[in-house]
Amino acid sequence: MSAFKNTEELNRVLLMLWDAIREDEQMSSQLLQSKISISFYYKEPESKLTVDCTDGNEMKIYVGEINFKPVVEMYMKSDLAHDFWLGKVNIPLALISGKIVSKGPVNKALALLPVIKPAFNFYPEIYKTIS
Repeated sequence: MSAFKNTEELNRVLLMLWDAIREDEQMSSQLLQSKISISFYYKEPESKLTVDCTDGNEMKIYVGEINFKPVVEMYMKSDLAHDFWLGKVNIPLALISGKIVSKGPVNKALALLPVIKPAFNFYPEIYKTIS
């Protein structure tokens, strides 16, 4: 069974998660310093979420289509994203095995993994809000 019933549920959880990350001063300041933009493309259910830190001042989060090309694009199943936020996915291994497909300088995104690791602590509570 999928971790998410539909796109609406997936989007609700991801937006709550990224809002919490944005509100965390330590994580958001480091993400803003990176000046990166990343689009995550999910399937089963389908969705697209973009995190834009390019201006270095404000973290913007978009669901759906955007009118700019992100620095990094990551493609994965929604269940893999769920497992990632539970701390159960080795991202380099998922990339090598093709479970995650990336475009752009993925090393920039990988460098931010330690920055967002604290979100693993509050993702389970966010996820519980949908069940």
